Formats: sequence, C-alpha cells, structure tokens
Amino acid sequence: MRRRQGKVNRWVLVALAAVSVLFFVVVSRSVRPLRSRLYDTKLASARLAAQALSAVKEYRQQLGIPIDSVNDPSGTGLVGLQYSQTTYGRSDLSDALTTTNPNFAAALVEMLYRAGVRPGDSIGVSWDGTYPALNIELLAVAKTMSLRPIIVSAQSAGSWGANYPGLAWLDIERVLMRAGLWSYRTAWATFGGNNDAGRGLSPEGRAILAAAAESSGVPVVIPAALADGIDRRADAFKGARALVSVGRSVADVGDPKARVPSRVLAGRLARNGKQGAIRAMLDNGIPVVRIGNPSQVAIDFHLPVAPGRVPEIGKGRLYFERRYSVVLSAIASLVLLALLGLVVRYDVEWYLGVREETGDKEAV
Repeated sequence: MRRRQGKVNRWVLVALAAVSVLFFVVVSRSVRPLRSRLYDTKLASARLAAQALSAVKEYRQQLGIPIDSVNDPSGTGLVGLQYSQTTYGRSDLSDALTTTNPNFAAALVEMLYRAGVRPGDSIGVSWDGTYPALNIELLAVAKTMSLRPIIVSAQSAGSWGANYPGLAWLDIERVLMRAGLWSYRTAWATFGGNNDAGRGLSPEGRAILAAAAESSGVPVVIPAALADGIDRRADAFKGARALVSVGRSVADVGDPKARVPSRVLAGRLARNGKQGAIRAMLDNGIPVVRIGNPSQVAIDFHLPVAPGRVPEIGKGRLYFERRYSVVLSAIASLVLLALLGLVVRYDVEWYLGVREETGDKEAV
C-alpha cells in the first residue's frame, strides 16, 4: 500500500470523528442495569426492616399515640416529639425522616461489608433513641447476616426520636422481640444525656427511662463519670469485628461538641475532641461504622433525603448498577484503533480519490 507522504486530509478526519460519535451512541445505548454486589442480602434486609417498622407503627396506634401528618408525612410512626422529658439535645427532623426509608438497611449492609464484617461475625452496637428507625434497620441487617450484636443503649433521644413516654427505644426493642422478628436485646443501658448518667434530663425523665428498662428486663448502669461509661463500652465490645455507632450518644464521641464523620472509619481518628468509645475502638484496630448524620450517608449512597413518602424497596443504585456492554465497547475501540492506524500510516485518501486543492502535483 502507498505510504503517507503528508498530513491527513481533513475530510478523512471528519469521517473518523463521525464514526467515533456513531460508536459512542451505540455503546451508550448498551447500558443495562445489573444487580449490585450483595443484592440478595440488601433486599432481604430492607424487606425485614419494613416489616419491623410496620410492627412499631401498629404498636404506636395501639397505644393511642397520634401520628403527626405534618412532621411525619409518610405516616411511619417512627417520628417522635420535638421535645419531651426524655429528650436530650436537638436533632434535625430531615435526618429522622431520612432514616424511615427501609432501603437504608441496604446502605448499612454495604457499610458493614466495607468495614470487613461478614456473616456470623460479632459486632459492637452503641446507640441512643435518636434514630429508632435506623436502629431497627441495623437489627434487620444483623438478622439477615446472622450477626451477633453486643448492644449498649443510651436511652435518651434527640428531637424527633424515640422520646414518647411508653415508646422509648427499649420499649420499641421489646415490641420487636415479642413480634418474633428477632431475639436481639440490649445487654445493658445508661440514661444517656450529657454525662451518660442522665445529666440534662429531669428526674421525671430518668424515671420514665428506668421504667422502660425494667419492663424490658435490661439492667441500667449509672456511670460514675463519662469516662466510666466509655471504658465499660470498650470492655463490652472487645473481640467485636467492628463497632456500629448510631445517634448522639456522648459516650461514643467523648464530647457533646465533637463532630465525627458519618462513614466507615478505620485507622486513628484526628484528635478533635476527648476520648470516646469510637476512638478507643479505632486505637485498638477495630473499624467503626459511624452514623451521626443520616442525611449525609443517604446522599453518599444515593438515597432520598427526607422523602415525602416511603420509597419502594429494591429500587435504586444500591441494588442495581449501570453497566455498559464490555464486548461492544471492546469491538468499537478495536475498530477505531485500526482505522486510526490505517489513516495515519497509509495514504488512504489517494485510494479514495480525495485531493486537497492545494496538494502537491506530481512532477511531469
């Protein structure tokens, strides 16, 4: 074949560009949704979580506690009061609404796997009553994955959490056990609050939480100081594959003003506050799944923030990934490379009869 003697004709380049665009369109149309990893576990966890959330809603209706359709537009029954006798600290209503999506269980499955947790493992669980729906979803994941959770509960709750008298977190936990969904129960509880012993709660509020613990058969520990509550948790979680920290428990972060990122944590935590159970676990080489800001986690996993209705289970990028056809992409790439090599190396336009008006003329 005739070797190239000069620049490539612009019309040949235009033709190559057109072919490239054509291949791009064809490959783009080859996108197909494929099941993501852990699809079956995610779907089973979300379905079990939805069943458990419904059981709590039914129990709330039996107690005659009305559902606020303005602050709980989906009517989940998992949104509490802005303030009550068992409320410690403020939390965002949008965070509470975000956690009522049972698909959040699928995000928890993904986070646990990223932390190295596998079926049958033991995990430490430290939470309060701020996000009861999220607590329920974690228990659903534990059941689906056959995990062995060691649970310590700080009973106080932030705004919009499990803060109704008669519907505190330990009350909810007892309802779920009686429903036969699982047999998980808190090993021991504290009052929570500013010092893990109920500071910031009224005597009446502490009495309500004590009654909930007694009804559930859960022993209440009153730490001598916040450091005592932290040390007790660290001892309880020894041997766990990971720690899951949910909510606003001061014992987890060590300081009410500390801000710990909501994601899977590994390695050493920056010294931006006092020692807490999270840092103690990280210092011992145990990863932590931290969720103090559910809305941020929802954004990270493509879940809706504060949905106006409960999303359909099993839909979205947590369950399906968009994949292009590898075979078609490879064929298109090879064809383009072959055409490009041919045009660069050989004088293709000479064979096609294409001429530049200003091209060189052959000598006579």
